[in-house]
Formats: sequence, C-alpha cells, structure tokens
Amino acid sequence: MSEHGQRRRHRTVDRVAWILEAAARAPGGVTVAELARTVEAPASSVQDLVNGLVATGFLLEQHRRFRLGPAPHVLNLIAGRVVPRISQDELDGLSRVAGTPVLLTVRVGLDAVYLARGGEDEIPRLVPLADRHVARPLLRTAAGRLLLAFTDEAERQGLLDELARHDPEAVAEFRRALPAIRASRISRSEGLADPEAGALAIPVTDGPVVTGALALVRRRRGRSERLFLDRAAARLLAHIQERRT
Repeated sequence: MSEHGQRRRHRTVDRVAWILEAAARAPGGVTVAELARTVEAPASSVQDLVNGLVATGFLLEQHRRFRLGPAPHVLNLIAGRVVPRISQDELDGLSRVAGTPVLLTVRVGLDAVYLARGGEDEIPRLVPLADRHVARPLLRTAAGRLLLAFTDEAERQGLLDELARHDPEAVAEFRRALPAIRASRISRSEGLADPEAGALAIPVTDGPVVTGALALVRRRRGRSERLFLDRAAARLLAHIQERRT
C-alpha cells in the first residue's frame, strides 16, 4: 500500500451508489424489490438503506417507489463544485467548429461518464454510451485520462493504486504519459476503448479548475487521424478562447 492508501471498494457504499444510480435512471421510480435485484441483496437490507436515504434527502418516496432526491445537488452547491453545463445548442456548435462529434465528460470515481454529446456520431454503436451516460474506464478513454491527470495529486495517487490492482500495464503507461498530458492539456485514446475509435480530449474549466473534458471522437482510418484531431482541437480551443475574450 502506498503512503496515500488504496481506494478499496466497500460493499455497503457500493450498494448505496447502485441504489442511487438505479433511482436516477428510473423516471417513474423503483421499488425495493427492484432495487434488491439490482444490488443482489436481501430486500430487508435494501429497505434499511432506502429508509436512511429517504430520511437524508438522497431519495424521495411516492407510492412506494423511489426517485433521486435533492441532496446530491445540494452537496454540490455547498461545495461550490458545479458540474459543467453546456447547452445542447452550444455542444452542437462546438461540434461544427471541430468537425467531429463532441462528448462532455466528467469523472465519477474510477470511471468517465459522458453527460451529453454534440453532433452526429459516425460510430453509431457509441451513441447509446453517451445518451445513457454509461460509465467508461478512466484509463481507456481520452477524456478519462485527461480528468485523471488533473485530479488532485493525493487523490490521483490513491486512484492509480486501486486501478493498478486490475490493470497495472495501463497504469504504468499512464504514469509515463502524465507529464505530457499535464503540460499540453490534451489527452488521447487511439483504440484503447474501441479499436475503431480515436479520440482527443481538452479540458473544461471553471477558472483555474478543470471540471470536465470535451472529447473529440473520430473513426480510425489511418495515421492521418492524429493530425485531423490535432487540427480539430486547435480550432475548438481557439473558438473557446475567442468567446471568453
């Protein structure tokens, strides 16, 4: 174990996280029985967790169905940590500037999660990953690698310790690439998550803080893709800078 300690999974915490995600993904809410199947736990145990989550505002109950409550949003407000918000029109505009689909991405634990996308994706099977906000491995996506690179150093070390238990080669490669990612503020994934997809990510910032990433995605066709994505990122960065001035 490093001096920072490893971020090990905890069964109860995992169950709470799965319950909250299941409630968030169900517009009409979920029952305790449905949640018990999701977390593979006895209904009585899930009921105890649900009761506590309702009592603290993380869940709302209506007609014995549970939806996500306001507490997660309030905690973000208290912390001053605002999830990056870019309207659909803005994302579509950024996609036109770049000439590629654009994915707005945040880090959630050990995963990268796409919040929204702009433009028409030329790899159709990747569309549901964005539209359903499916978690993707940090070290296998351009956006995930960028977000990990700009995570607080102590937290980053703990995350890498945990990731190294499952994918030591990817962690070693990321550590080698880390100085270049931080210096250039650009990260790449050339077939890491999908052999057909190449991606480049640039940061979304709130003042000096990196709050998210924009991933530019293109079907891999050969060596020219890196140059194409470089030029797309340059156009996008210049456009963003011009709007700020």
